[in-house]
Amino acid sequence: MWTVVLTRPLGLANDDDKTLQAGGVYSVGFAVHDDNITTRGHHVSYVRTLGLGAEADIKAVRLP
Repeated sequence: MWTVVLTRPLGLANDDDKTLQAGGVYSVGFAVHDDNITTRGHHVSYVRTLGLGAEADIKAVRLP
């Protein structure tokens, strides 16, 4: 089992960044790459939902 902690501001400065809002649900996917092998090795997740104070596959929490 892995525990991963990702942090980022809800609103970002660049025009192409996705703004996140409390109560929102967003589609996300994850990829893990192994660069220490001679062939390209990686694992890609199925699409999951990320909720900020909303029901979703992954429930994000706001840090103090």
